[in-house]
Amino acid sequence: MPDPTKLSTASGQLGPVCAVTGKALTFAEAIVLDGDYLCFEAYIEKTGASPSTDGKEVGALDLD
Repeated sequence: MPDPTKLSTASGQLGPVCAVTGKALTFAEAIVLDGDYLCFEAYIEKTGASPSTDGKEVGALDLD
């Protein structure tokens, strides 16, 4: 069970707060490392890991 003092509803639903940045997350976004919830950016910073794929910019759909 998560520590209730490390939870937030700032994102519109109950979720953890990143232990490094303090950013409100959903449980789906959170990465657990050594018992702490981290956002993706903090995880990369703490572990030195890098994504295995390159991202790409996707434009908005024009449905007209």
